[in-house]
Amino acid sequence: MLNKFLSLKVVIILCVFSFSNEANAQLGFCTGSSGDPIFSEDFGTGTINSVLPEGTTTYYYTDGFPDDGFYTLGNGSFGNGFDWHQVEDHTPNDTDGKFLMVNAGFSAGEFYRTTITGLCEATTYEFSAWLLNLVKIPGFCHDLGIEIPFDVRFQIWDSTDTNLLASGDTGDVYGAADPTWEQYGLVFQTLAGQDEVILKMINNGDGGCGNDLAIDDIELKTCGDIVVVTDEVDNTSADICNSDTPFSLALTATPDYAVFTSHFYQWQESNDGVTWTDIAGETNQTLVASVTASSFYRTKIAEIATNLNNDQCLLFSDVFEITVNANPDAPTSSGDMPFICNISEAQLSVTVPSNIEVNWYDNAVAGNLLQANSLNYTATALGTYYAEAVDTLTGCVSTSRTAVIALSAVPEPPISNGDEDFNCNFNEATLSVSAPAGVTVNWYDNAVGGNLLLANSLNYTTTLEGTFYAEAVDDITGCVSSARTAVGTSVFAPNEPISNGDVDYDCVAQGAVLSVSVPSGITVNWYDSEIGGILVLANSTIYEVSDQEIYYAEAVNDLTGCISDFRTAVSISVDSGPQDCFIPQGISPGVSPGQNDNFDLSNFDVSKIEIFNRNGTLVYSKNNYKDEWEGQTNNGDELPVGTYFYTMIYDGGAKQHSGWIYINR
Repeated sequence: MLNKFLSLKVVIILCVFSFSNEANAQLGFCTGSSGDPIFSEDFGTGTINSVLPEGTTTYYYTDGFPDDGFYTLGNGSFGNGFDWHQVEDHTPNDTDGKFLMVNAGFSAGEFYRTTITGLCEATTYEFSAWLLNLVKIPGFCHDLGIEIPFDVRFQIWDSTDTNLLASGDTGDVYGAADPTWEQYGLVFQTLAGQDEVILKMINNGDGGCGNDLAIDDIELKTCGDIVVVTDEVDNTSADICNSDTPFSLALTATPDYAVFTSHFYQWQESNDGVTWTDIAGETNQTLVASVTASSFYRTKIAEIATNLNNDQCLLFSDVFEITVNANPDAPTSSGDMPFICNISEAQLSVTVPSNIEVNWYDNAVAGNLLQANSLNYTATALGTYYAEAVDTLTGCVSTSRTAVIALSAVPEPPISNGDEDFNCNFNEATLSVSAPAGVTVNWYDNAVGGNLLLANSLNYTTTLEGTFYAEAVDDITGCVSSARTAVGTSVFAPNEPISNGDVDYDCVAQGAVLSVSVPSGITVNWYDSEIGGILVLANSTIYEVSDQEIYYAEAVNDLTGCISDFRTAVSISVDSGPQDCFIPQGISPGVSPGQNDNFDLSNFDVSKIEIFNRNGTLVYSKNNYKDEWEGQTNNGDELPVGTYFYTMIYDGGAKQHSGWIYINR
């Protein structure tokens, strides 16, 4: 496990290398960028102490805590008898991790050595390790003033172990009150044709009370320039929206020239930042990529082109991450809303998930921003408004906008139930209209403007003829119909009665029956004058008269009481009257020739006559009779003097009359 007392000792040194059989250098770290470890030694894990491979150290192994000149591999210094710090290994996040525990001897010896193969020529590397002084302060050695510090020499030798390529010492490192792991490093460069080196860590201190140390996490890495990848505006990462794809991304790799003097590139891409793939043909300092999804980009960098093919010979640039963020869904409308005419506005609203803001526009695309960051918008005019979602985390906007309408709440004009006849009986008319629920009706005397006659009523009773206007009002919004509905009333006089014609005087009845015709629902009153006059008979289409005066029939509407504008004149025919009603009571044929010779009924339009003697015997009959009887039988025989009785059907068959006639000879 990683001890809680860890620190990183970073020594930034500009290294100048001089290569010879006796190469020397200060310890220091790569001032540029270190690649992934080519070699790593963390000494494994376990609860039982173990031994290093043969040839790794010149110290002797012990399975307990080591005395001078001994070492062990253990997972901690707990319970030691040397007044050392009690620590765990350095390796992060391991369990029962081991480290190399050394009690330095009185003579120089190799703490650790290993051979590294497969390196690249003319390539810079960093050799590093984590060290910790086990001596406690206060403690036995320190308190007696006899503490010996540790001093470790880092060396790089060629594969023959005869040419020292680089060397550096830690210098004296004394114990501390708090146990602290510190990292030390040595930077070197391989020679032309060199692909193998020997790493060594040598005791450069004295034996005795002290010079006891722990070693862990030995690594070898490539060392090169820090290479930053940026886009056209110097961003080292980018966030775009899905609606921006495919997105053309132009990247540039910029080295700091801390180590390399020349640079060769191979760009890579990844969809997870873990697994990388070379991009074919992209070996320039710049890369233009078409991005359709979240991606990672980096480039391999080597000082020699051939080194790009060997991961132990190159390093990687910083990673450029481009994140493609989803566009939020368009807001959900809470529904179109009516425009409230009373306050001249409509309250529109939408809903969105958390972390989403809403902007309102006057157009489905582009247009003017009306209001920002609000779920609600107060529209002051009728029309359609558009809500756009904005992700507050990514800035991405919805690819469409949600239309929300400030509806026209203007009701339709009322529906007329029809014009009404003016009621002459009550001198009024009741007009009416229909309107849906939630709508009231006001009545005016003009189609536009005018005077309010009656409010909030489907019906209006007027005492005047004319046209009146009904206006609809929405109960909620106060909006009025764009037009008013005209409803009229007027006196509709019935047509005057139709005369059935002047009639002949009925001699038998001693009068005549005058008559007219009218439609259903119309009654007739009779007057003795064309205008004004005296009502002589009411509510009848016939009028029986005995004189030869002219009478006038007036039509009356049963429902409204309105009368016809004119009266119809009806009378007894001018050539028919009482003077034409004489029926002879005797004839004297042959007494005074030419006078009173026949029974004259020519004025009566007799359809049939029958004459009987006093015994009731039919002696004479004739159809369509005028004046043919001169006292003879049907056979032409002369009838004797006496009284005879007759029955006649006259007036076109409509009437019958009986009487007597005397024959005098």
